[in-house]
Amino acid sequence: MAKQKYTLNPEEKIVYKASHVRHGFQGAYTHVLTITNQSVILEKYGVLNNFKGIERFDYSIINQAIQGKSSNGKKQLELYIDSTVEVFALQFDDENELEILVMAINDQMSSDAEYYDFNYYQNIMTESKNDDRISELRAKVQDETSVSSGSGLEIAGEAAKNLLKSGNFSAIGVTKAVAKAVGKQKKKGLLSGMMDEFLDDIGVRDIQDEFIEMGNEFREELGLKTKITYAEKKELEELEENRRKKELKKQKKVEFHDRVNQQKAMIKMKKKAMVESEQSEPNSLKLSVKEQMDLLQQIKNLFDAGVLTQEEFDRKKQEILNS
Repeated sequence: MAKQKYTLNPEEKIVYKASHVRHGFQGAYTHVLTITNQSVILEKYGVLNNFKGIERFDYSIINQAIQGKSSNGKKQLELYIDSTVEVFALQFDDENELEILVMAINDQMSSDAEYYDFNYYQNIMTESKNDDRISELRAKVQDETSVSSGSGLEIAGEAAKNLLKSGNFSAIGVTKAVAKAVGKQKKKGLLSGMMDEFLDDIGVRDIQDEFIEMGNEFREELGLKTKITYAEKKELEELEENRRKKELKKQKKVEFHDRVNQQKAMIKMKKKAMVESEQSEPNSLKLSVKEQMDLLQQIKNLFDAGVLTQEEFDRKKQEILNS
C-alpha cells in the first residue's frame, strides 16, 4: 500500500487529478495537479519522481481560472490570484484534459460545487479518451484506404500471380497470397513517395512542372483540358490533409462537449429531484413556548391519572420539547 505523501484538510475531497504538469514558464513536466473541493494543490516532484512537497491555492484567494496561451501558442491553465498569475501546462497537449481542469476549478468555486464530484469529471475524461481513440483508429483506416483504393486491380492481379506461383488454393493459401500482394503494394507506395521527395529535392519536379505549364499554354489555346502540375498535386494533398485534420479536431471537440452536456444534464436531474423531495416533505409548525407548556400540562394530567405509562409520558414529553 502506497504511503500518503500529505494530508488533506477536514472535509476535503479530491475531484480531479492531472499528471505530467509543468508549473511556470520553464521546467520539467514532473508535477501533479490535484483539484479538491477546497483548493488547487500542486504536488511537486523531481526528475527522479522524488516528492518535494505541495503548494496549495485555496479558492478564497483565486479570482479566476481560465484557459490561456503561452508565447509559443501552447494552451495552458492560468490562475489569477490578486496581482499574480500561476501558470500550469500539460506535457501531452491534451486540450480535453486542460478544459476539464479549468471546468473543475470553476465548478468548485460555484454555488453548486457539492454536485460535482470525482466520478463526474472521471466519466467525462474516460469517454473523451475513448472518443479520441476512435478518431485515431478512423484516421488510420482512412490512410489505409487512401493507399490502396486506387490499386485494387493491381493488388488482385498480384494476389492471383502469387496464388498460381504457390499452387496452394486453400483458404490459407489465398490469405497468404493477398497479404503478400498488399504488403508489396504498401512497399511500392512507400518507395514511390521516397522517389517523389528525391526528385523534388534535386529540382527534377520543378523542371517537369515547367514543361507541363508550357504544354498547358498550348492546350488552353486549342481549348483542351490542362494537366495538373506536381506542385499543384502537393498543394491539393496538403489542403486535403489540413481539412481532414481540422474535421477530426472539430469532431473531437463536439464529442467532448456532448459528454459534458450529458453529465451536466444528470446533475440538473439530481438537483431537481432533491428540490422536489424537499418540497414534498410537510412543513412542521414550530410550537410557541405557551403551546408547549399547555401540552406538557395535558400529558402530565394523563400521566397522573394513570392513562399514560412512564415510558409513554417521557416519549410524548420529548416530542413536544423538540417541536
